[in-house]
Amino acid sequence: MKLLNPLPRSFMDLLRLDAGMSLQKLMSLLAATALLAGCAADASKPTLQARQDATRSAAKVELIYNEEDQLIVTDGGGSGLTGFAGLLLGPIGALVALTIDTNSRMTMAARTDQRSKEFTAAVRNSGTTMALNRQFAEQLAARLRESGREVKLTPFMRATGAASEMKVPELQPTPGYSTLILRITTAYGAADATSSFKPFISVEQLLRDERQSVVHQTAHTADVSEPTYFSYEGLLKDTAVAHEGLKQGLDRVVQPAYAGMFGGDQPRAVPAETTRTAGLDAK
Repeated sequence: MKLLNPLPRSFMDLLRLDAGMSLQKLMSLLAATALLAGCAADASKPTLQARQDATRSAAKVELIYNEEDQLIVTDGGGSGLTGFAGLLLGPIGALVALTIDTNSRMTMAARTDQRSKEFTAAVRNSGTTMALNRQFAEQLAARLRESGREVKLTPFMRATGAASEMKVPELQPTPGYSTLILRITTAYGAADATSSFKPFISVEQLLRDERQSVVHQTAHTADVSEPTYFSYEGLLKDTAVAHEGLKQGLDRVVQPAYAGMFGGDQPRAVPAETTRTAGLDAK
């Protein structure tokens, strides 16, 4: 299998291509971490149960994940203080504040791209192992093996498209395996340019059967509020702690991601095998 790790033109393009979302929708997603904690699926309980019943029949699972860690740093732009400027400084002050606020929001994409690259480089140059996605995938694979399933780990490029129909370009699924696609997002986000940066973890999953028909999809975010940074400069200077915060967030998602996709454990007759990683073991 050919292993691909291309990066889009920018970090903002990377996220916006995921679901064809607008910049405003993207920021709403990143700024609302606390509100998004837990499973994001909105299916009714009977429908969800039926889908989980279907996932239990997957005895052999190929787990596809985006191998390259992309550490996003973004804010919503503006200051959120334009109203106060009008009260304190009058119409002229309000107009100046509004101009600054608008310009800040218009340059958000460029700012996100630059900061994401700087933060990723700072973490890498600090000697920290860039393996957040791989570690998460291995933990989820171990959980799947505990349930009696055979698991094959395949690091590949990041999935694109809406969550309900994620695809991995140029992927050739392994015959005889159900395909579990993971799209992992690790970020520090702030509601606006003057708010604190907090961790944001998102793991989207899409399970396809052996015929590559969609069986079920889930999305989970981590309930993480620390570490918090009042400024981008503070985040950039504290790479080790910031990176560990993202890791802890991903660790918290492992069990919810498993349960959200596969439901409660059921006894299985299929013996588990050691997880195999594409590129290291033959198919």
